[in-house]
Amino acid sequence: MASYPVARRTEPASLSPVNEEGNDNSAPHDVMPVSRDLGKQPARPVDEHTPLFSQAEREAMGDDASSYDTIPLPDMTYSQVVRSFSLVPLTCIWVLIGLGCLITFAWAPSPDDPHWTKNYPYKPNIRAFLVGAAGWIVAYACRGPIYFTITFGGRWASLTSVLLASFLSVGAQEALRLGVLVLLNIHLHKWYGHPEWIPHPTPQDQAFRDVWWVALGWITSEATLSVFQGFDQLSLYKELFDARDRDEETLKDNTTNGHATHYGAVAHRSAPSSTPDDDIKRAATISPPDTYYDDEFPQSIQSRDREALELVFGVPLPNIPVFISCLQRVDAQILSLGLTLLVSIAYVSTDRPLEIRALIFGLVVLLHSLLTVVWAELLPRAGIHIVSYASLFVALGTFFGGLALWGALE
Repeated sequence: MASYPVARRTEPASLSPVNEEGNDNSAPHDVMPVSRDLGKQPARPVDEHTPLFSQAEREAMGDDASSYDTIPLPDMTYSQVVRSFSLVPLTCIWVLIGLGCLITFAWAPSPDDPHWTKNYPYKPNIRAFLVGAAGWIVAYACRGPIYFTITFGGRWASLTSVLLASFLSVGAQEALRLGVLVLLNIHLHKWYGHPEWIPHPTPQDQAFRDVWWVALGWITSEATLSVFQGFDQLSLYKELFDARDRDEETLKDNTTNGHATHYGAVAHRSAPSSTPDDDIKRAATISPPDTYYDDEFPQSIQSRDREALELVFGVPLPNIPVFISCLQRVDAQILSLGLTLLVSIAYVSTDRPLEIRALIFGLVVLLHSLLTVVWAELLPRAGIHIVSYASLFVALGTFFGGLALWGALE
């Protein structure tokens, strides 16, 4: 008669540890007693009441289990998650197009205006756009050296050092934003021949449009890197989606073939169908000894990176709705434009005292620093939805504040 492998039903409540005292009555009667001779002792046969692994071994295997059992991944495939995240770069592009159309067609000059020009609609300032984009790249490149210097190469990574590094990074970023305006020599255009001309910022001035295009270049570089980082961070979860899909396929195949399965509500890692001897032979002939470490080391790095992301966002990245991801990018774009308008006011308003202009710049640095620290601290606690909506209100306030100082809301 042909023999068929029988799936053994797991009974955790009936397992009796080997050599544990006090379980003599529950031990099976057919177990061969241990020989007292010094020679080779007969092996104890395996039955349903004899565990294959000790308690410590089972706990170690549980710690090594795939983390997708504990991470509530969305009911989507990895490709569907990537396609839905593609709405984020599209949103960034539409926002950039909208802001470009706004500075091109809005705030048209009247014929009696001192800044009247025949070149309307306004032409884009490609030079200011490129210099602004390069300015953000330099500002981003300064973050690593600043953090490395303040924390002494990571040896002094305390809360104080991290906060100090954040404030210095924001200060360097705003200083570079101001330096871009100085490099482009942006200044208010005089109304030549008018005796009562006052260098007051107006949206019809060429300087306002130059500042706007600097901000658009700055925004473009920031959005581009953020989108690429988003796709790269999503790739950390690809193996979890693949493992879950494989187990779901195994569950379907076992159900279709009529095999007894006890997976429960969550699909766990499927058990191998071959015998242990076959696995040992196959591993010896196919895989070199270092293959295990070559496979496990990248997985441990990805697991560490996933944990770091979840500490920042409070939830796994694929679980964040794509609308919230798009909203975050809109927040960042509007905030960057508003900060650029505020910094430019501190630079071009030569009619104001130097103390007032320095105070405006200092308030911008303080506001940006507080937003950076508060955003990082509140995000995992308050939730990404609340923080994203609150950031939108702050960004809009900064944006309209910059427009008001330029007189664009009159």
